Amino acid sequence: MILERGEDDAIKPTIAIVTSSVSRTAGGLFDAVRGMVLQLPDAGVTPHVYGLEDVHTHQDRAAWKSTPLTTSRSLGPPSVGFSPAMRRSLMHSGAALVHTHGIWMHPSADVVAWRRKYRKPHLISPHGMLDRWILNRSKLKKWLALAAYERAHLQGATCFHALSLEEAHGIRAAGFSQPIAIIPNGVEMPDVAVHTRPSWWDDSLQGKRLLLYFGRLHPKKGLDNLLLAWKSLIQAGSLDQRLVLVIGGWGDQSYIDQLHRIVDGRAADYRVRFVGPQFEEAKWQTYAMCDGLILPSFSEGLPMVPLEAWSVGVPCALTNQCNLPEAFVTGAAFRIEADVEDIKRFLLKFGATEQGELSAVGERGRALVVERFVWSYVAQQMASVYRWLIGDGERPDFVVNHVT
Repeated sequence: MILERGEDDAIKPTIAIVTSSVSRTAGGLFDAVRGMVLQLPDAGVTPHVYGLEDVHTHQDRAAWKSTPLTTSRSLGPPSVGFSPAMRRSLMHSGAALVHTHGIWMHPSADVVAWRRKYRKPHLISPHGMLDRWILNRSKLKKWLALAAYERAHLQGATCFHALSLEEAHGIRAAGFSQPIAIIPNGVEMPDVAVHTRPSWWDDSLQGKRLLLYFGRLHPKKGLDNLLLAWKSLIQAGSLDQRLVLVIGGWGDQSYIDQLHRIVDGRAADYRVRFVGPQFEEAKWQTYAMCDGLILPSFSEGLPMVPLEAWSVGVPCALTNQCNLPEAFVTGAAFRIEADVEDIKRFLLKFGATEQGELSAVGERGRALVVERFVWSYVAQQMASVYRWLIGDGERPDFVVNHVT
């Protein structure tokens, strides 16, 4: 076990953080893992991140700052992630504990090998990947992964980490009885206001009310129904003339083509802007230019995008499946369903709502983030789980056996 001494002479355990990608290729998982890891040293933990190399690895290395980072090339299909180099690195890590972020790829097998050799604890954060909606997709791939390594990985976990109570229920429904630490995602509050405009902005958008979808372009996000609802209202002449739908993000090109076909390849006529991926400063510029954010998802762990939008005061429209019930309790979000008719109802309401009311919803979201979802607090919680698992601390009260 590697132990380091901090400035206060306290022993800092080294935790191996294992994830499939350490770049923007991982989508929201990149921000979720990186955000927590950067705060762990201040929480008394030394993280060392292990991930697979991809086309953006070197471009995004600086985003991890001084965090020790080991990346390995994979052999064969990238969707599998088989990497003998990763296993060798992990075996020589000297870590007190391994924390896996995400499942269904071969790094899970490397964690199994590490656990069998060293008999040390490991923690799994599925990030929504045990949700029933996800389990029902790509069943053959998941069955093969379960048979080869994922069942051993999941069954051998000392503890699970759920982003929400709803995800904890999903872990139990999938058949796993280990303790579950319920800790949400977080966000780093922007230091300064954003005053510059993103590259996709043009003068025709001046005076418009922009509704943003941002994130991974994937069927589970409900984008098909959002576009169908939007198109229906445009064709009926019912949608407020000021409204423009901005769709930012990344995904498989075949699915992006499918989204374009919904608006008949005439996105401009339907007042839809596909603006592509937005990273770093461009991401914050995009949030700042929009009047609302919509996430009509069928399945989530706990999405990063609403937290980021709230941090700059953007009001959100979310489904129950976004697993942020406190947003509705505090009036920080509009509740929507993922079906076409309910999305249409919200779009009409969004167009008719006064700007002052929208701003008030966004400010309540910002207050919610400050209270519950900043990374420094999340990292402190996670560090207490690590210390408990390696026998250096008490069991936190948010680690549960029974999910109610």
